[in-house]
Amino acid sequence: MTRSITLLEVVKDCDNFPYPCCAHLQTWSFTTSSRATTVSRATTRSPSLSAPTADIDPYSRALSNLWTLHLPHDPAPHGFLTHNVISNMHWTKHFHLDAGNQAVNLLAPSAEDLLPEDKGAWEVACSRILDEQIEIARKDNVLGKILGPKKKGEQFPIVGAKFDVGVDRSAIGLLGIVGRGAHMTVYSRVRSTSSLEGQRKERGGEDLRFWIPRRAYGKSTYPGKLDQAVAGGVARGETPWECIVREAVEEAGSALSEEFVRANAKAAGTVAWLNISDHRAGPGQEGLINPGVLYVYDLELPDEGRDFRFEPVPGDIDSWAVMDTNEVMAAMKRFEFKPSCAVVMIDFLMRHGVITAENEPDYTEIASRLHRMLPLPTSSRRER
Repeated sequence: MTRSITLLEVVKDCDNFPYPCCAHLQTWSFTTSSRATTVSRATTRSPSLSAPTADIDPYSRALSNLWTLHLPHDPAPHGFLTHNVISNMHWTKHFHLDAGNQAVNLLAPSAEDLLPEDKGAWEVACSRILDEQIEIARKDNVLGKILGPKKKGEQFPIVGAKFDVGVDRSAIGLLGIVGRGAHMTVYSRVRSTSSLEGQRKERGGEDLRFWIPRRAYGKSTYPGKLDQAVAGGVARGETPWECIVREAVEEAGSALSEEFVRANAKAAGTVAWLNISDHRAGPGQEGLINPGVLYVYDLELPDEGRDFRFEPVPGDIDSWAVMDTNEVMAAMKRFEFKPSCAVVMIDFLMRHGVITAENEPDYTEIASRLHRMLPLPTSSRRER
């Protein structure tokens, strides 16, 4: 008999990096144990890069197998790189590797390093230097599998940096920097005469219905998984709100106009996690560190959503389904959702009183893990 999957296990499928404090928070379930130990198996081709083997707690062991990325004039780490990345990278003169502290330091460009396109600013030069390093890595047999054959053409910010600096989207996993996204749950309220088993009905005898897309089966990351109706990465220089409006038009423009989204979408907070990627994240991504922050939005459709028709998007969205709460819960427990999208759905259901302390025994831990404090800065407003 197959045992039932818990919602906490669904959360741990996304937030699977060990925790530093308590044994019960470690992520060693049957769904994530292989992923949580992947970092320890990272290639160490150079003896000088070999990882410590002492019998230490899971969190310390995982961190000991990682290198941190540092920007000029900033002691805070901004990314986690695996030994595999470090040992295969052909570093330029602009980087200093501190083996003792397992740190990669981007050096402040000197006046001689500046090119005309840097406009006399070393801060501007940093993005160019990072881009040049990434393109060198793209030509490597090992790192090229992580980055893909060409740039994504989208600049994403290094979150928490003290100055404006970014990298091509394809390099986020390679450098282990915080990925920022914006996700919007599209739903409606439907009159119901029966309650949802084991869950509290919405006030007034209303049930919830969700518009859920299935990712195209040809996508390189999480193909065929369920997703949020509107979702995308927050680009460099873009706000989460601008991202949601842009993605709504691109992904759901057949049903949602920009005017409707701007008038009705509601900001609802964030979710955050620290993840060790597995094969589902795409070619070459297994074992890379994926810290993430998603800005969460809700969009309620009027009149039970009768007048809204969502259409597939070739290469992006395979199909759409309208699902009730029970169907969403069941799909999450079958791991049909992309992991980050599952935690957004759980956050929604908790905020709307469907998942409660009365019907969910792991309520407190789930609520905490949905908002993990990351070991990397997420704001430039820090003590100097």
